[in-house]
Amino acid sequence: MPRTREVDRYLLAAALVGAAFGVVMVASASAPLAREYYDLPEGEFAFRQAMAVLLGAGALLAATFVPLDWLTNRKVAFGALFVTWGLLLAAYLQPTVAGTHRWLRLPIGSLQPSAIAKVTLPLALAALIAYHRELRRDQKRTFLVAGGLVLVTFGLVLAEPDLGSAVLLVVAAAAVLMLADMPWKPMALAGAALVPVFLVAIALKPYRVERMRSFFGSTSYQVHQSLIALGRGGLFGEGPGASVQKLFYLPQPHTDFIFAIAGEELGFVGALVILGVLGVVVWRGFRAAERAAALSHALLAAGLTTTIAVQALLNVSVCLKLLPAKGLPLPLISSGGSDVVLTMAAIGLLLNIAKEGA
Repeated sequence: MPRTREVDRYLLAAALVGAAFGVVMVASASAPLAREYYDLPEGEFAFRQAMAVLLGAGALLAATFVPLDWLTNRKVAFGALFVTWGLLLAAYLQPTVAGTHRWLRLPIGSLQPSAIAKVTLPLALAALIAYHRELRRDQKRTFLVAGGLVLVTFGLVLAEPDLGSAVLLVVAAAAVLMLADMPWKPMALAGAALVPVFLVAIALKPYRVERMRSFFGSTSYQVHQSLIALGRGGLFGEGPGASVQKLFYLPQPHTDFIFAIAGEELGFVGALVILGVLGVVVWRGFRAAERAAALSHALLAAGLTTTIAVQALLNVSVCLKLLPAKGLPLPLISSGGSDVVLTMAAIGLLLNIAKEGA
């Protein structure tokens, strides 16, 4: 029988510190943009980020104490994923935002369904695998069903279009399946089959082709300005609020490239602090997976932690020109209500799994 532990204070502290740090950095990075470009009060984006953190704190609290056996029940987990599919489809019934169908407009704001998929897809896969193991069903059958869930989710997100989130979902799903000891040959074949899909997805969008060309050739404007920001920061930075690159040199500095602004203002030391906070989240997440009381809990923790880790790695790698540009926020730090709330909800589930560990 699992025994209830104390809440993981390291994980909780890292989540709260990271979220608070995100509010501060969004306030600094977005003020000129809000005033001059959007004709909004300077603190508008910081206020929105603070509201997202408050909602995320509520989601974290709820996720920490939701009954795990109920949540990882096959019907509940599949239902959550099916609702996510419905939300992804509903976004296509609304006008595009920036030429995409990534957001679902609601009376009180907007919602990004792909952020929900980062939680519900690992949840559904964990529940499916645990259920089939309990019934001693053939692994190939389990893999086929899991592959179907991944393929539908991947297709809906890719069509928005959102290649970055689609890649992230596939990586997280692969981590869950690998940890569940799924047959490696079908997984390798599935991975090989996705390669031409990614290539076609890149070829169909001129801006993606340009990103690849910039990565392998001359540096794109955004990444070039990101490198300048990080270089200006030096060891200890220019000081809080003293970024020059946020003054319309680096586009959208409060979202995808907020790490560069943090590096410019707080220097190498500040950048390391951000990575350290996220590193604690990843460390404690995998520790929760290792000590989980049930297979479904372990797989869920591994999937959620992998999502956070890979998303952070991709965001920072883009800022450093280690990968082609992708539209993925830095977890807990970048401006973005849906991603902040769902990341904190995912951390709440990790806290739940950790305290119920065997």
